[in-house]
Amino acid sequence: MAIINQIAEIVNDAYKDALGVSTAATPRSTTDFVSMGEQLGANNAYDLWYNSLVNRISKTIYSVRRYEAKRRGVLRDETEWGAFKQKVHYNLTDAVDNPAFKIPQVSGNTRTYNQSSPYDVNTTLGVKVLMFGGQGTWSIEVIRPIAQIMTAFTGAAEMAAFIDGIYVYIENSYEVQIESIEALADNTAIARCLVKGKHRNLLTEYNATLPSGATALTAASALTDPDFLRFAAKEINDTIGFMADMSTLFNEAGMPKFTPRDRVVVEMLHQFTSASSTYLQSNTFHDELVALPNFIDVNKWQTGGTGYGFADTSKIAIQHDDLIVNTENPEDTGSVTQSGIICFVKDIDAVAANFGERYTWEEMNKRDRVMIHGEQARKGYAIDPNENMIVFYVADAS
Repeated sequence: MAIINQIAEIVNDAYKDALGVSTAATPRSTTDFVSMGEQLGANNAYDLWYNSLVNRISKTIYSVRRYEAKRRGVLRDETEWGAFKQKVHYNLTDAVDNPAFKIPQVSGNTRTYNQSSPYDVNTTLGVKVLMFGGQGTWSIEVIRPIAQIMTAFTGAAEMAAFIDGIYVYIENSYEVQIESIEALADNTAIARCLVKGKHRNLLTEYNATLPSGATALTAASALTDPDFLRFAAKEINDTIGFMADMSTLFNEAGMPKFTPRDRVVVEMLHQFTSASSTYLQSNTFHDELVALPNFIDVNKWQTGGTGYGFADTSKIAIQHDDLIVNTENPEDTGSVTQSGIICFVKDIDAVAANFGERYTWEEMNKRDRVMIHGEQARKGYAIDPNENMIVFYVADAS
């Protein structure tokens, strides 16, 4: 194909379309003047008249945009040093009679003044200590030329712009990788909630409220049903409020914990928030969530699949040794797969990044005139079963 093509006929047809002369939409060919990109080949390297003058590139556009990882509320308090962190939890203590009002002792007309010994106090406060370790490491390594591509540019500044793009996409690679493993750490907490009973199937709960004979909703239709969306919004909002009370109900360890609104992290699947905004007449629920200090709109828990369908975006698939329920069953591999997850509510201390290190290095091979660049990363995440967290999902009855 020539670089410059005659398109007068196409222009005239498009002109008629714009004026309304054409009464029906007709496919118009844009191949000759709309480029979707192609590799430079010998067929368009030279002019068509003499076939010897080299066609020139008038401008080089670098498709470079810096990517920032989407955080899931776990990246904080990282340290580079050490192998373990310990976390101390405290239990509540029971009330006892007040000794100050046991004196004097009265029996008929007799008064005695028997005092309580302060050394008889033998109740200790319950303390629970957890140790957290475990880290993963990986590296990014690329090689780039120094002199070998000088022929592709007309000056140092032009080549520097190209090299800058390389470094931007090294950084983008790192950000995407951090985003991915942070999501996996958070999804592991979701899987643990599913295994340990800290989950609610809102679809099952809603169908149980329907009058006798009513048609039950399915997971496929739930997100377009205003009544279900109102029910789900209320239950999630109520839970956020209830977690602010000191309670043992919202963590698997039965520890007395409370999560005030400024310490609660609400991760909500975008398709659920979008459905709530679309099908509910009021935006109150959405506005209250967005106003929370730690509200996170999640496009996908783990993968968007091939088209960001709900079945893909709402699904997690996690395998972890601590998720094995029956150690005597060889088929129990600690694998948890669940779709339909719409919301994960947790205390900000439930999932945390404990360890983190990033080391950047670069070395020039002077003989070959190439530059080798490396990024080494190390991350360690912790899930604390003593902290409040609960998962909400929609799934058809099995």
